[in-house]
This record gives sequence, structure tokens and C-alpha cells, in this order.
Amino acid sequence: MRKMTVIISIFILLAFAAGSRTGSVQTARISNPNVELYFVDSQMLRLMKTEYNVGRVSRQKAAEKVLEELIKGRDENEKILRLIPNVKKCMTVKVEHNIAYVDLKKSFVEQYTSDERQHEILLVYSIVNSLTSVEGISNVRFTIEGKEESKLKGFIDMRETFIPDYLI
Repeated sequence: MRKMTVIISIFILLAFAAGSRTGSVQTARISNPNVELYFVDSQMLRLMKTEYNVGRVSRQKAAEKVLEELIKGRDENEKILRLIPNVKKCMTVKVEHNIAYVDLKKSFVEQYTSDERQHEILLVYSIVNSLTSVEGISNVRFTIEGKEESKLKGFIDMRETFIPDYLI
């Protein structure tokens, strides 16, 4: 009887330890609240880096704040042009492990009107470079309305897993 009580106690402790470990990983706060946001320069030739403080939040919350800032843009800055439509909730993000999964909404695709390859590259890497500046995010994947699509506007294969490219 005593042996059975010990075994049950061990199982309960193991179950509790496993459950608490999972929760702490998901809610762990990033240690570096400073991220880099990448916006398109006024001549639409390259990305410009700006600093932004997301606060000491979880990786998920930091990624959400990065997207909010990219959507909000920097319209007051003459050196920066908007490529990302200024539509709230036009894209969402979910962070799992070291990958940020970005879901572009129909409103995003409809309002993104450029038909130039370079603009599409700048748009995608504005998101990728910004999200990968969040501590613990190294890759970005895209979906459109929750589905893997081969193209956004016809230039970049959106089914790829993207890593940052700071030379753009």
C-alpha cells in the first residue's frame, strides 16, 4: 500500500512539473525589449532600420507589437514610405518555438496594390527583418487567410521559410 502511494505521488509531481514548465516557456518575458523595425525608404530602394522598445513582454506580445507598429507606420517621417496597408488587423502573428507565423488577411492583399517585384521584396523583408529582431525569433512563415499560398502578388514564393536579409 505504501509503495502504491509513493508511485502515485511521483506521477502527480511529474505531471505538475511538466505542466508548469510548458506554461513558463509560453509566458517567459524577453530580456531585451529593444527591437528594430524596418521601413521602406522614400525612394523605395531599401529598408531603413528604426529602434523601438516593446517593453518586457512575452515573445508573442513583442511580435504582436512589432506588427502593430509596422501597420501604424511612420507617416510623419519624410524619409519613410508606407508599403504595408494602414488597416488594423490586416495581419496577425503566432509565435511557436523560434518561428513567427504571419497570417495576411484578405484586406491586406486587396490594399497592397504595387505590382513591382522590388516593392514586394521590400514589403516581405520589412516584416521578416522586424520580427526576427525580437529575441528568440529567427524565422518567419506566411499564410494568406490561414492557407499557404504560392504568391502574394506574383513575385515571391510565400511558402518558403524566411530568414532575415539585412542587405535589402
